[in-house]
Amino acid sequence: MKRSLLILPSIGLLAAAASAQVNYSQDFAASSASWTGFSWYSGATACGGSGGAVRKNLYGSVPTGALVSPSLGTSFGGLTTIDFDYKVCDWSANTVGTLAPFGTIDVQYGPSASGPWTTVGSFTDEVQSGSCIHKSFAFSPAAGSLFVRFNCTRSTGSTSDSYWNFDNVVLVEAVSACSGTPAPGNVTGAPAGGACPATNFTLGLQNATTGSGVTYQWYSSTTSAGGPWNPLGTSATLSASQVVDSWYYCDVTCSAGPSTGSSAVEFVPMSTPSAVQDWSTGVVTPNCWSISNPVGTYLPAYSTASGYGVGTGSAGFNFYNASNTYELVLTSPTFAAVGAGTDVYFDAAGATYIGGEIDHMLLEESNDGGTTWTLIADLTNEPVNGALNTGGATSSPFVPTAAQWTSLHYPLTAGTNRVRFHGVSNYGNVCYVDNVSIGVPPSARNTTYGGGCDGYTMSAAPAPVTGNTVIFNQVGIPEAAPASGVYFGVVVNSLSQLNPGIPLNVLTGGAIDSPCSLLLGSLDLMVSFVSATSTDSTVILPIPLGAPIGAEVFTQGFALIVPVAPNNAGIVTSNAVRSYINTF
Repeated sequence: MKRSLLILPSIGLLAAAASAQVNYSQDFAASSASWTGFSWYSGATACGGSGGAVRKNLYGSVPTGALVSPSLGTSFGGLTTIDFDYKVCDWSANTVGTLAPFGTIDVQYGPSASGPWTTVGSFTDEVQSGSCIHKSFAFSPAAGSLFVRFNCTRSTGSTSDSYWNFDNVVLVEAVSACSGTPAPGNVTGAPAGGACPATNFTLGLQNATTGSGVTYQWYSSTTSAGGPWNPLGTSATLSASQVVDSWYYCDVTCSAGPSTGSSAVEFVPMSTPSAVQDWSTGVVTPNCWSISNPVGTYLPAYSTASGYGVGTGSAGFNFYNASNTYELVLTSPTFAAVGAGTDVYFDAAGATYIGGEIDHMLLEESNDGGTTWTLIADLTNEPVNGALNTGGATSSPFVPTAAQWTSLHYPLTAGTNRVRFHGVSNYGNVCYVDNVSIGVPPSARNTTYGGGCDGYTMSAAPAPVTGNTVIFNQVGIPEAAPASGVYFGVVVNSLSQLNPGIPLNVLTGGAIDSPCSLLLGSLDLMVSFVSATSTDSTVILPIPLGAPIGAEVFTQGFALIVPVAPNNAGIVTSNAVRSYINTF
């Protein structure tokens, strides 16, 4: 089997209590209702009959699955009961109960969708009849946001291939009246790096106040941490936006007494929007970049893999786990409209899955601040000719090395004032974006491609800055003829400024990174050398002050030898080097 036989549908919306005790029910009648990890389906095999339920196929290659809830509301810390229906049935009819041993289900709760998780009940190999089984557990969570998880583990050595189904989830919390003076603590949820102009964010409180009879009053100031204060919302959380630096705090009152406690004051500065981004701040949405998922539950996320190993991070698109048709979107802030001749520059890395699933990254532009979008380029991670494929194909989630990156740039239409990377998953593999800029090329660098033949390799240093020189070091040049003591090599440099965004191996000139062949078209510069006694040598390439910024120089070495089998062409080639010219 493939990694999964199911395709998840679009996720619907769920209405849950936001500022009261937990009182939640979900029968999955129309969708998965923002629960993640399992797939929604409907029909007679659901626990609700003709309604809907969620399920996941566990088998030898997929031995675990976790069904994770959305936020179920804010708990006051009272005794909470969870009821649900479940069954484990043979794939694919989903009607015959799976025989033991098949596995274990842990019922867990936590303060977030990522835990940490506390187990409130566990059961293993319960006899399955093909019909749903009702279960109930009681627990007392900590006050605050509440999530639950059904953690499913297939038994070691089991031969079962089964659907694990869940339906009709109900949680009810019993709460007594509040008492004493509330201690809300700090304000939480302030946007990392500051707020973006007129963009909503949600503030909360560090400590929940348990019990009924609790009221809230939020305040803000645009002057100082001492006020004057303007009253805002009256819920446990506050949806806010701002256009200047602002301060916030909340009064929490318990009706018994009554008594009031105040939170600490939280300062939220304004963030400076910037389309130039290297993801070095540890978040995927710095400087007013934004993320969204029009289809599915996955979002672009911060990754510690950084372009060419320089910096601290990048934006990752997890197509490896995102099901087919899921969309992950990373959008720049609005910037000043560009003129003609402006490019968007960025570094990218990616691989495909060994099954051949090809993901797409639609590079798009907008001239109206993001209301409408126009396609610039459809980038893919396909192994052949894929602009995003720097790592080939792998069965595990791809994480690029420093050498597994490529620099791309594409022309923008005059008037463009926003760009975005619109990922469309085909359940393939992870792709990355880093060092995005508008009209400002990334830093100068050399990158090696492919491998040399018969141990013949080439490297380049330092970075190709205008006015300096690049030294190409060749190692392992073969003899021109057996036992001749003569080593004859040629270094070829080809300027390819007019190929923005085209990966190295599909240049019109030919396949420069094929390690044992070189097929280039017109050459701008050829540097040759003869070394009578050494297998190693260097060639110096001056980068003139007038070299066009953003130009790319592709370089490869030839070693000429006597044309005898098996190398009847009489040529051995090194790996290739791609040099990206800049002034810094």
